[in-house]
Amino acid sequence: MRRRVAATAKPNPAHIALATLEQKLQERLFLCTQNVDDLHEQAGSKRVIHMHGELFKSRCDRCSRPPFHDTNTYDPSAELPRCDCGGRIRPHICWFGEVPFELDRIFRSLDECSIFMAVGTSGVVEPAASFVAHVSSRARTIYVGAEEPANASAFTECLIGKAGEILPALLPT
Repeated sequence: MRRRVAATAKPNPAHIALATLEQKLQERLFLCTQNVDDLHEQAGSKRVIHMHGELFKSRCDRCSRPPFHDTNTYDPSAELPRCDCGGRIRPHICWFGEVPFELDRIFRSLDECSIFMAVGTSGVVEPAASFVAHVSSRARTIYVGAEEPANASAFTECLIGKAGEILPALLPT
């Protein structure tokens, strides 16, 4: 069901503004998302870290087979698909209680950043909610979103409004 819904979604102007910024900054932009959709990639971003996984990929729950592109929609009443090793194929998603992907890489980038921007997050889901605290003593921190996040006091600036309106005006092209 989630794949069917996500397959119809299209990137908004915020996704496009970030993709344009990535084209300009190249590897100096570290784009990490908690979202499991592919809207950043649809907008043109090439180097996206999906800390909670990717909805349109699957993986084996047993072996080290790399995650693979998978747009199939499975019948929930059917038996789970199996890998060649016998393990069950599951979505390449970090469920609640599981450790997010790429945390070492994320924290290395946080340690190097001079500007940290969070877009459209509640400021509640850990560990991402603590990223701003990790960088706030040495980096400019900006929040952009429709509602003030729970961790708003940790940000240098909070820009409240639609990300699709704020980011295109905020980011250099």
